[in-house]
Formats: sequence, structure tokens, C-alpha cells
Amino acid sequence: MPVIQTLLVAGDSQQISWVEWRVPSDSAFGREVRPVDPAVVQISLILPNGASIPFLPTPGVPGRFVAAALVVPGGRYALRGAVAGLTFTAETSVPDSLAVLVPAGDTVDGATCVGGSFFCDLPYRWSAFGAVAYMYFQSQHDTLQMQTFGSMRDPSGVMTLLRDTGTVRLTFLALEENAAAFMTVRTPKGSVSGIFGMFGAATRAERWIVWP
Repeated sequence: MPVIQTLLVAGDSQQISWVEWRVPSDSAFGREVRPVDPAVVQISLILPNGASIPFLPTPGVPGRFVAAALVVPGGRYALRGAVAGLTFTAETSVPDSLAVLVPAGDTVDGATCVGGSFFCDLPYRWSAFGAVAYMYFQSQHDTLQMQTFGSMRDPSGVMTLLRDTGTVRLTFLALEENAAAFMTVRTPKGSVSGIFGMFGAATRAERWIVWP
């Protein structure tokens, strides 16, 4: 069965969809995942003004489709298309901009992260109207490889980070309900009619943490 995953991120000039074949979890063949032939995939992003932007396959990256569209906070978007003859539709609303109140400032002193030798806790407080959950990712500034990540429903609390050296990037995402129901739970809940998958949206903010 085909699975589509599309997370709109406000502020990005390109939006990404992943389309795969997935064997059912109870199949004797195991949980195999493989990309769908682009020739049988048609996906369009419908903008708030009704304009349609196609998702095009990314050369050399099987299963990845990209639409040249700038998504704005607070906008409502739709997804339309077909995979291997199965038509689908979905809609989502982008949360408002993510306001990060704590940690304040673009750069955070790692000494404020308290706890053990390898991991520590950093307080957070943020808000974004329309968001029902939040995620955070820690990565080296020169790579996208994640070191730690987590999700939470509460707009204030503490996040757990890996103690490091130098400067690392902290990325925060505010997720609307479709994305939260797919990305932050053990058993994902689909939000696409016609096939299984996610059509969700997020707003993003970043901080830099400098370890002592």
C-alpha cells in the first residue's frame, strides 16, 4: 500500500513529500519500505489563493518530491493527487509563528543546562497559536545528523540535551494536529483521505547553544 508523508514548514521555499510502498505490519515479508515509481505519482499543493503547485521528483533521491512553494504561518493548504491510480485529498492549517520565550536570545550558554555528565536539562517556554504539540532537535552546526530529539504537548517544561563541545543547533517545531498525531505517537494516525499518510504543517524556530 502507498504511504505519503508531507510536512509543510513555514518559511521554507521548498516543500517536501515522501512517497513509499509499505508492506503491512502483519505481513510475513516484514516491514519493507521502498520508493514508488515517480511515473505513477501525481501530487499538487493547493495554496490558500487556490493556485496549484506540482510536486516534482528529486533526481537521485528515490521517493522524494519537491514543490517550489513558500508556506506562510496561519495559511490553510490542501493536497491533491493520485498514487498508482488511488486518488487522495487532505487539508491542513499552518500554526502561527513559533514564539520562543525561553531560552531567550539566539545563543544559549551551555552552562545553564543542568544535570548529569552526559545529558542535561534545559528549560523551555514557547507558544504558537494553532499548535498542539512541539518537537526539538539537537544537531552539530555543520551537519543535519541529529544528536538528541524529543516531543512534548506542554508549552513549558524542560528538554533533555546531550552535553557536547563547541556550538550546536537547536531546532524547534510547532506542530498542528495532523503532524502531531503522526509524528509524536507510537502508532501514527493518518490524515490523508484515499491512502494512508500524513499531510501536516509546522512553524520553526532555532537557537544556538555554546557548550563551556
